[in-house]
Amino acid sequence: MLVSFSPYANPPSCLQIYAVSITIRIVLGFMLLALIWEFDFPPFMVLIIAILNDGTIMTISKDRVKPSPLPDSWKLAEIFTTGVVLGGYLAMMTVIFFWAAYKTNFFPRVFHVKSLEKTAQDDFKMLASAVYLQVSTISQALIFVTRSRSWSFVERPGFLLVFAFLVAQLIATLIAVYADWGFTSIKGIGWGWAGIVWLYNIVFYFPLDIIKFFIRYALSGKAWDLVIDQRIAFTRKKHFGKEERELKWAHAQRTLHGLQPPNAKLFPEKAGYNELCQMADEAKRRAEIARLRELHTLKGHVESVVKLKGLDIDTIQQSYTV
Repeated sequence: MLVSFSPYANPPSCLQIYAVSITIRIVLGFMLLALIWEFDFPPFMVLIIAILNDGTIMTISKDRVKPSPLPDSWKLAEIFTTGVVLGGYLAMMTVIFFWAAYKTNFFPRVFHVKSLEKTAQDDFKMLASAVYLQVSTISQALIFVTRSRSWSFVERPGFLLVFAFLVAQLIATLIAVYADWGFTSIKGIGWGWAGIVWLYNIVFYFPLDIIKFFIRYALSGKAWDLVIDQRIAFTRKKHFGKEERELKWAHAQRTLHGLQPPNAKLFPEKAGYNELCQMADEAKRRAEIARLRELHTLKGHVESVVKLKGLDIDTIQQSYTV
């Protein structure tokens, strides 16, 4: 396997994940709108989305990044899994937005804007503008999620990337608000609906980071190790093997501080742990017997007092009896 140290803080596959996600969200989202409500999104507006997005993505070559601490490799499973899940999530958010605007009066009732609800003479021009702005903003904002290892709003992007994003989305917002293009069947929705679209996208932007973390954790194998390799979910050990895990942790800490050779094995084989537990139980029993002996026998009481006073019992004439 070929690996390399990437000069980027973000994974080298961030652009591939972004490309897969956008492809899935465009194809799946508009397909669902066409199948469910027979809504044909204007193809010319798809071209506008592609031009603005591609222009912004070019600035990522000047992004603000840090050297990767670990070697990077081509992770095809992570690229496609993350891309498909994020793209599917964005497509469903578009479908839900269209349903709320077209089939309900939620937005006009709450925000007091012009209704886009279904009527006898459906005019999809304003709906097309609203859907265009919703798809454009949240799709381009996805690059901030894929470029970061942690929360997207914690890792500050480069100035050029942010500037290009703001300029592109300002153009997209102006098109959605004012454009009245008969050749592509869109009509301006006004600033009220534009604010609603931006608010909707901001609310549903934050789960993207959570989804990214969940996918990364699932693909890392740690989640399955707990169930399959370590078998914690199906174990019969007391407290799900808590004592064994604590002993392994203590062993690791001792090794870390040089108190034990790194190659020393705490449990060379499965029977070793059971034998160790049995020895610990026997030690507990011997300690309890010794404690009871000191409390309930004269000999044990005298030996206890002699030890407390620091005397040598072998030099004392043992003339007492039990």
